[in-house]
Amino acid sequence: MNLIKLGALAMAGMLAVATATHGQETRLFVDDQGHEVTIPVSPQRIVSLRGEQFTAPLYELGASLVGSSGLVNEAVNEGRPYVRGAYDALDFRFEDSGVTWVGSPNNHDYEAISAVEPDLIIIPDFASDDYDRLSLIAPTVVLQVWGQDMLDMYAKVADLADREETFARLNARYAERLDRARQTVAETVGDTSKISVAVASAFEDRISVYRDYGTLGQVLRDLGFSMPAIIAEMEDANADLSLELLPRIDADFMIDTYWTARNQSPTQKLEAWDAVLPGWRDILHAGRHNQVFMINREEMRAVSFQALRSVLDIIVSQIGTRDFVPLSPNS
Repeated sequence: MNLIKLGALAMAGMLAVATATHGQETRLFVDDQGHEVTIPVSPQRIVSLRGEQFTAPLYELGASLVGSSGLVNEAVNEGRPYVRGAYDALDFRFEDSGVTWVGSPNNHDYEAISAVEPDLIIIPDFASDDYDRLSLIAPTVVLQVWGQDMLDMYAKVADLADREETFARLNARYAERLDRARQTVAETVGDTSKISVAVASAFEDRISVYRDYGTLGQVLRDLGFSMPAIIAEMEDANADLSLELLPRIDADFMIDTYWTARNQSPTQKLEAWDAVLPGWRDILHAGRHNQVFMINREEMRAVSFQALRSVLDIIVSQIGTRDFVPLSPNS
């Protein structure tokens, strides 16, 4: 009996996938896990199961998005579902976007996904266990989230959504803005490759450091800044650091983030540093010379050109327009 039910479900899934692309021109796409997937050339009903990395760029590109995963937090959007990053950077709201909430990133609502009749589903690599089940609903593509260049991932999303021209236009505008920013920053600090920036965050009982941190990491790389060796050599994008190793993250500048969804403020994050490591301002160069600043974490979470521009403007205003004391006298 179970085998009969399973076979019926599989047949229904295959019919659903066939229906999803029926009458559409299709092409073969090889995803980041090597799946060869037949997808529509120009998808009309996309479901994204990763908000800040996939939903945000799809929305910014004007793609045909019909469903997205999202978070629920009583402190954000009056407790209604929201897409982290896109909520702040792109003013995205499920309520007025025409996009259906299809569950949380770790708890997909398969009935809701089926109900919006997608012709393409995009999922992150860490949700690949759901691939087979989702593939019964519509052609499903897996994209790697961490460990690849943010704009490379954005370009893949644009390719999937048939929005390459829009991506190219937005990228060109960002490149122009980036050139101006490089000139402004260079006038203050000189050769950015000789200037180090540490991205670190204090919590109640630990210090975390970040080698790659979404839009912030992208902008710092694009501007050519270096980072302390202990961070640059990490295998993972982030790691907790024991307090005795803290002097090894010494840098010209240090950036921390605060999380408005958790009612954090820049002042509270500085107090967290004081609590975890009293006297840190005397230990770290950036602390001694007031070269520490904060960025709203929600504004830099979204993979979007709007977030890139916002973070770029913050970096220029904080680094490119202040008196600068280099960590190394040879900088």
